[in-house]
Amino acid sequence: MSPTTTHECEEGGQFIFQQGKRWRAILFGIGDLLFLVAVGMVTTVVMHGMHQFGWNFTLTCVVGMAAAMLVQMLMAFCIAPLLGSIESMIPSMVVGMISPMSVCTLHMFGREPDCMVAVVFGGIFGGAMFAFIELYGARVRRSLHQAYPAKRDEDHDARSLGASSQTVRRM
Repeated sequence: MSPTTTHECEEGGQFIFQQGKRWRAILFGIGDLLFLVAVGMVTTVVMHGMHQFGWNFTLTCVVGMAAAMLVQMLMAFCIAPLLGSIESMIPSMVVGMISPMSVCTLHMFGREPDCMVAVVFGGIFGGAMFAFIELYGARVRRSLHQAYPAKRDEDHDARSLGASSQTVRRM
């Protein structure tokens, strides 16, 4: 086999590997989105359920938040082996705190949402958190690539320009 043929095979294998990484990233992204939406929905419904007891507002908020955070923590521990512990715990903690407070905020303004409104609010907060994380991640990656450009592979560049392997060794 000539060096060119071997090199082309390696490039083909690299292309397949890159395609696999892309699909894996897409599937993990879908999993993250669905998880954050589910956390938002479930924790908001838990808080909505606490408001249905008719307790004192402060007691309802404290007990409801504790219950919502407990549910969020259990959901994050269950999904951690699949999505990763930090990647699932931290964003879901924010969603698990902010999303249930939407029910309390509506309650303070004299509006008592029904269960479906609580589910929709939870889904919106989960989706918004996912969008924020993706945009923030893209921005950080872009700034890191600008600050620390990737080191180029001179051997690969020289071969792609038609240089022989002996020329590359002398460089």
